[in-house]
Amino acid sequence: MITEQACPSCGSTDLIRTVPEKDPFNVMVICNKCQRVISGKDTTSATRAPKRDIEEKTIQLCLNMGLIYGIRYYLSEMHKLPGNEISLSEAKQAVEAMVEARGLTSAIKKPNKNGCVIALILLLLIIASIIFFFTHR
Repeated sequence: MITEQACPSCGSTDLIRTVPEKDPFNVMVICNKCQRVISGKDTTSATRAPKRDIEEKTIQLCLNMGLIYGIRYYLSEMHKLPGNEISLSEAKQAVEAMVEARGLTSAIKKPNKNGCVIALILLLLIIASIIFFFTHR
């Protein structure tokens, strides 16, 4: 009797078994649609380990807002857990390893580079206003 496993989050049956590079004995089953790790047991988020919940939320935050926000969230939440004092560099390495283990490095939102454009526009407006005031004197 073969039972087909489905994702508890989205209900998709398109699942992928992956083997992380750094821990080859830890085989993970990942939903191809929502990119969430599916545990072997059907457990609710209330009974799962807090660290696993933090990792899931970190991945979702990285996908939606970017890597910096994910690292910041991971660091702050890991400091809240008792006995888990990690540095910023360790948090960065852990988040990057989680993202690489799921193959999501190309899906992470890149930083916004509109700051230079806004500064350039403001500089041009200042120069234009100075020229306007000196020519209409």
